[in-house]
Amino acid sequence: MSTGIVPVHGASNPARPAWGDRLLIRLYPAAWRDRYGAEFAALLSERRPGWLHRLDIVRGAVDARLHPEVVRRPPALARATASAAAAALIAPSDARSSAYGLVAESPPLGEISRRGFLRRVMGVGVALLGLEFFGGTLNFLWPQIREGLGAEFRLGTLQDILAAQPTFANGWPYVYNPARIFLVNVPAARELALGGQPHVTDPDAAQLLALWRRCPHLGCLVPEPCESVTRYRCRCHGSTYNILGEKLEKGPAERGMDRFAVRIDDDGMVVVDTSLITQGAPNRGQRALEFDDGHPWTATCTEA
Repeated sequence: MSTGIVPVHGASNPARPAWGDRLLIRLYPAAWRDRYGAEFAALLSERRPGWLHRLDIVRGAVDARLHPEVVRRPPALARATASAAAAALIAPSDARSSAYGLVAESPPLGEISRRGFLRRVMGVGVALLGLEFFGGTLNFLWPQIREGLGAEFRLGTLQDILAAQPTFANGWPYVYNPARIFLVNVPAARELALGGQPHVTDPDAAQLLALWRRCPHLGCLVPEPCESVTRYRCRCHGSTYNILGEKLEKGPAERGMDRFAVRIDDDGMVVVDTSLITQGAPNRGQRALEFDDGHPWTATCTEA
């Protein structure tokens, strides 16, 4: 413990320190006061400490309580060494042989000091905080579509799809959440985007399009087409795509929506293979579009 004041040994009849300084001495543990209290009180009465010294004394008191070094002797042993204690007051020798107690240089084997315990608790807390931060970051950066990516999904027959969503025949994409896709009835969707009223119930496999709902920009989930311009608009950053997933002028995405392979098996089952991914075409302007829906190049959804 460093107080910033040089101790004076062998002081006799010490004067009584000021009441504020006596309170500072009371901050120390009882074992410490038994051993050093009288000498320290004499020092404070002779040399009035300044504010910096008092702060240093408080710091020393905190350290003494967190890391005690004085261990009391058993009463029987203390009585047996009473004469040695009196001699020590007159001619102090090795501190560990005095009657005030034994100086513990380190914790007993198998035990841990209070400071070591606090360090371990702090280390565990920091480790848990780091693990939580790492897990949260990984969860945020992981692709939105995790469940079943790379697998085949059997959506049902065209009749099953029409029964689940009759508007599929009118050009509105069929939302299949397990694969995070839009199944697009291409001929009906084209006519719908041009303002017609289609009704196509039996498209073949070449006329089906499975658009991955993951926005190519940062992976946000793309919502269903809006009614105002029949286009997709990502809610995260406003990237806009036509009914076939081609990138238009609005938004930061640099290419169109990705798509999965689609087939119709012999039993009429529509199957989407998410292991076969085709990236959307780069945004090269309005003239490079495969399908022009007739709306302005800059038009986007007006719905809130």
